[in-house]
Amino acid sequence: MSEQIPVKSTNKIPLLFEDEWVIAVNKPAGLPSQGTRDPRRSHLHAEVEKQIGKKVWLHHRLDKDTTGVILFSKSDKANFSLTEQFREHQVQKTYLALAKPGLIDTPISQEKAVELHMAPVKGERGIERMVVVKKGGWHSQTLFKKLAEGPESILMEARPRTGRTHQIRVHLAHLRVPILGDFLYGGKSPLVPRLMLHAWKLELKHPISQQPLLIEAPLARDFLTLVERWDFQKNIPKNFHDI
Repeated sequence: MSEQIPVKSTNKIPLLFEDEWVIAVNKPAGLPSQGTRDPRRSHLHAEVEKQIGKKVWLHHRLDKDTTGVILFSKSDKANFSLTEQFREHQVQKTYLALAKPGLIDTPISQEKAVELHMAPVKGERGIERMVVVKKGGWHSQTLFKKLAEGPESILMEARPRTGRTHQIRVHLAHLRVPILGDFLYGGKSPLVPRLMLHAWKLELKHPISQQPLLIEAPLARDFLTLVERWDFQKNIPKNFHDI
């Protein structure tokens, strides 16, 4: 796996990697990945284009309050290659989540697969959410590892094998350890300011050179503060810092 090339930035959206073909940024919480029904509302796609002064193509999305790696292409050629990689599930995504404490029948660092079928429904106030269904729906699969646990939270690593809406959130709620701050799936908590989910790593082939590319996103300050408070920092790389 090739080394990540760090990019120093003092701009609003922190850059993680950039060359003439692609750009990866560390998405802050509270910012939608793309345009919403309200054209006046700011979103990451527009902010990145404004920041670099160039049209870019978005290939995947994060929920509004999820932080971490998002990758854009900067040319038609790179766009085609990345579209194929994401469509064929050749891009490996790794997330970190702080979940509510609960009983998970796996020891620390042992992998556990969750495989379910999910379907969208309209919830309270018209908010769309995903539910687990026995028949029909969309197939979804995530590999989880419990990295650390304490009386107030569990630190989980998640590697989704499919890319369904709210997939990691629904799967952890199904395990009865919803993500802290997740009001849709049972994780509402006074302990946290938002949904505690972070897109940590993205592993793929560079769209032009085809060389392995690893991009990592540092934790946001609010997430890192909780990791340190609950003494979980020894379970993630020591060079983690806030955005």
